[in-house]
Amino acid sequence: MANRYTEVTHTGWGKRIGQSLSGALIGGLMFLGSFALLWWNEGRAIAEARALAEGAGAVIDVGIDAVEPKHEGKLLHVTGQVDASPEARDNDTGIAVDALQLRRIVEMYQWVEKRSSKEEKKLGGGSETVTTYDYEQRWDDDAVDSSDFRYGDGHENPSNWSIRSDSFAAGTVMLGAFMLSPSARNAIGHWQELPANISATLPETFGDFRRLDGGRLYKGTDSGQPAVGDMRIRYEYQPEATYSIIAKQVGGQLDQYIASNGREVLLVEDGSVPAAKMFEGAQSRNSLMTWIVRAGGTLLMWLGLSMVFAPISRILDVLPMLGTIGSWGIGLVTGLISLLLALTTIGIAWVFYRPLLGGAILVGVVALFFWSRSSRKSAPMSVPAGAAMTPPMAPPAAPPPPPPTA
Repeated sequence: MANRYTEVTHTGWGKRIGQSLSGALIGGLMFLGSFALLWWNEGRAIAEARALAEGAGAVIDVGIDAVEPKHEGKLLHVTGQVDASPEARDNDTGIAVDALQLRRIVEMYQWVEKRSSKEEKKLGGGSETVTTYDYEQRWDDDAVDSSDFRYGDGHENPSNWSIRSDSFAAGTVMLGAFMLSPSARNAIGHWQELPANISATLPETFGDFRRLDGGRLYKGTDSGQPAVGDMRIRYEYQPEATYSIIAKQVGGQLDQYIASNGREVLLVEDGSVPAAKMFEGAQSRNSLMTWIVRAGGTLLMWLGLSMVFAPISRILDVLPMLGTIGSWGIGLVTGLISLLLALTTIGIAWVFYRPLLGGAILVGVVALFFWSRSSRKSAPMSVPAGAAMTPPMAPPAAPPPPPPTA
């Protein structure tokens, strides 16, 4: 059974122009959407930064031995051992572990399709496209629908999963005298593989599954040479450990804090971490996200604008070399325009969301401009040093008298 298939298609010049016109409409939407994305990102960034700054100024360090009524509704920083009771349990397989959460990951060995295309322009504006379909087998925890494959015969995936991935939380999670709310529990992202001594408590058989030496359950003939349809189960867990949490005290719970601008503040770090360092880390992550979205918005603007002008290069493709030069030129010009527009949008949004600071900067720039102009006008004209020492020129000599007449 072949696992690679190749198709060759030919597209005429007129059809390629029509396709580029359709793409131009989509590109226009992408171009307009990039402005909205960049504008939203600046608002999100400043709102998050202000919420974190507010939290950093309001947070107080407290112990974990008792819940103090005087701290009700306040933002607290607590550090200590987080314990769970009762244990997290998977009732299907019977495994239980002292953990905050237990996660069952079920994978099936499946066919996957990979598609790649290469287009070659032809004289006259048409093109030849070579599309390659490769079929590989790999483990995946998501069901791959083989009915969507271009060449599905011989690459069928089973659609029936006898068991699926799931997660199981402990009944109650405590940090000293404080109970963690669902939001606080979900903010803990520390997952690790189940230790071998716990994996060994898995049943030797579970339905059609059998336990392997590595602490996994396997369904199939040979785990060393898996076949399509074979399945395996592995586990990850969130251990009981020391965590640092910044959250609001609500009754006896630690829950999310809502800043004055409506943004949520809830920070969790592994180990013992000071509050100031936790807020610094959160501000750094916010800054990183801001720059990632800025870059993504600029790229979206560039792609959209390039698609808008793509019909020009398609028209020039009547001569492939001319079309290639046109594509490069359009890409360069639209890239520069997109960068300029993105920076302008970011700058205007930055000032809009920071009116006091932006206004002060604007006033300062205007004042500096007018001061510079007035300074140039009022400055006396300078005279070169050598010019003042030059003596005045002597008047020209009188002409000689005319000769006497006879």
